[in-house]
Parts: sequence; structure tokens; C-alpha cells
Amino acid sequence: MKYAIKAKQIYTEDNILEDGYIIINHGKIEKISKQNDEKVNVIDVGELKVIPGLIDLHIHGANGYDVMDADYNSLDNISKYLAENGVTSFLATTLTAPMEKIEKAIENVVKSKDKGLTGAEVLGTYLEGPYLTEEHKGAHPVNFMRELKLDEIKKLIEVSKDTLKVVTIAPEKENSEEIIKYLKEKGIETSIGHTNATYEQTIDAIKNGAQIGVHTFNGMTGLHHREPGVVGAIMDSEDIYAELIADNIHVNPAVMRILYRLKKNDKLYLISDCMRAGGLEDGEYSLGELKVNVKNSIARTEYGSLAGSTLKIKNGVKNIKKATGIDLYEAIRLASIIPAKAIGIDDKVGSIKQNKKANITIIDDEFNIYMTIVEGNIVYERKM
Repeated sequence: MKYAIKAKQIYTEDNILEDGYIIINHGKIEKISKQNDEKVNVIDVGELKVIPGLIDLHIHGANGYDVMDADYNSLDNISKYLAENGVTSFLATTLTAPMEKIEKAIENVVKSKDKGLTGAEVLGTYLEGPYLTEEHKGAHPVNFMRELKLDEIKKLIEVSKDTLKVVTIAPEKENSEEIIKYLKEKGIETSIGHTNATYEQTIDAIKNGAQIGVHTFNGMTGLHHREPGVVGAIMDSEDIYAELIADNIHVNPAVMRILYRLKKNDKLYLISDCMRAGGLEDGEYSLGELKVNVKNSIARTEYGSLAGSTLKIKNGVKNIKKATGIDLYEAIRLASIIPAKAIGIDDKVGSIKQNKKANITIIDDEFNIYMTIVEGNIVYERKM
């Protein structure tokens, strides 16, 4: 199917095009121009903005569903919730649990990816746990944490049928150097998180190929003037991406501002870390193996640790924009092209550019979502 979108503003990869057209053909962007020379159906969105589809690389669940349910219906409902909130692609994120449950969740991602979801596209799996450390466990049960073994990693990759995209590792664990290098060889990114590592151990992990800091500042050794810790290493290194939960709860806006100044707009990206309660009212929920209480939209375990979030990525964009003073164009990059670059898929998604997938979100000035398009298909349209 070939059609065009006409809009007052189109946020392309390089600039903002005023009063332009996007020609979409068979799920891809064929052309972006000021004129429409094609005899095709035109969707005129008037004064609305056309932006690249948002990407959430770290999400556990939403709307009552969890990736660990290991069920197509659960993943499909998460994908529909994401589409309603402007997200066009995501990584299904697991939690520390018995290995058989983790494997089932990964297998479900493979099956769901093959079958296709009705909302946002699932890009693959983000394995957060079980290779973490007790000191910064967060919402991960210690009794299911494991040591690093190459054979086990190989099996998980096999189970994933090459859809495993990111693996979280605490770099102080034995065999971490070998595993990080192996994952890099396989095109899988290592994220550093839920770790008690020193600055030096973290820098070594980055040199070995670790690419991502997991929800920076949370679940890791903090910055101290005599021991910079994991936070110091992430801030100091130009080679590592920093995830950020910009909900004004996990990280103070002033600290978000500091991180942005260091990482600018090319090594910082937004995640939701959303859990099952996303989109729902306060109450009792579960996150993986743990019970979670959500009060005032803040999720905590029974021992008080933050347990993911209920954040929508679009609100994260608004929060980082307000905290840093950057314009909307730059803020949106932190939830589109930068996460795409972090896992090496920016040649296919993450921006509005010729020959890329037609993954597009249409918003108003208040960031209300009017339409979400995945590979040229309208998967969400706001009821007028």
C-alpha cells in the first residue's frame, strides 16, 4: 500500500520540515518532500507534528501484563499499550527468576516476533538478570541470581534464535570479561547494572565491550570523590550509552541535567522500565517473582526498593525537556534515534528518513498521541 502523510511539521533525521509530505510505500519511507507529485491517498494531519516512532528498549510490562507471563496475549497487550502512547518498537525485558521461566519468556518473544504483534513491534529480548549482585538487587530476588557461565549464555542465545539483544551483567562477577567479549562477538550488547563494581572494574568492562549503563544512578555504586563507582565510570566514558528513567522519581531533574551535559544528545537515551501497573491505578501488583505496592504511581517492593516504574516514554520526553531546557526536537532524539543507535538498528528505525521503516508517531503540541504507524500500518488512531 502506498500513501502520503501531509503535516505542518515533520521531524526528519536532520531537521524539521515545514509543510511537507512523507510518501510511504510497502512499509517504508519512499520520499520526504515539500511537494506531493504522487497520485496517492493523502492523510492530512493539519497542524499536528509528525515525529519518529518512539522506542522503549527497557520495559517489563504494562496494563496488567508482564513479559515474564511468557504468553503471546500478554506481549500483544503490552505492544498495544505502547502504540497508544506513541511507541513503535521495544525490547521485551525479563527479570531475575528461575532459569526455566526466563527461557520460556525468551521463547515467547521469538514466537510473538514471528507471529507479529498488533501494536508496537517487538525487537527482541533484553535479559535483565539473573547475572546481578545482591548489594544492588533492586526488585530482583537474590535467591535466583546466578554466576556467569559461558555454556549457559550460549544456551540462552540458542533459545532466543538470535533475538537476544542486550544482557545485563554485574562486571565484578567472575568470568565477566570472557562473557562480555563473547556477547560482543555475537552482536549482543552488554549492559552494566545491579552491580557493586568499582570504577576500575566498570571501565575494564567498557573496554571489553560493555555498551550500556542500566537505568543510570539506580542499582549501581554511586559517585564519590574518592571512589567514582559505576556512576562515575558511565559519566567519564565516552564509549558507553546511559539509560535514564526520566520520571522525576528515580533521578532528580538536576541530576538528569548534569547527565545530559556530559552525554549530550548522542550517548543518552530514555527508557520507561515500566512494570505491570503501567496505565493502571494504584494497588498491589507483582513484578516477576516479587510483590509490589504502587502508591501515587510509584512502585516499590515490600522492603522499599523502587520496582520499575509506571512511566510512559512520552512523559519522559517532556520531563527531560523541562529539566534540561532542550527543544522538543532534541528531546525526541533521546527516545528514537539514540536508542536505535545503542543496539545498532539505526539503519532501519529511529528517524524519519528515506528507505527506513515507516515507524511514525503523530502528536499535538501537548504530546497527545493522535496516530501511531508501524511499518506503514496504522496501529493506533485517537478517537475524535
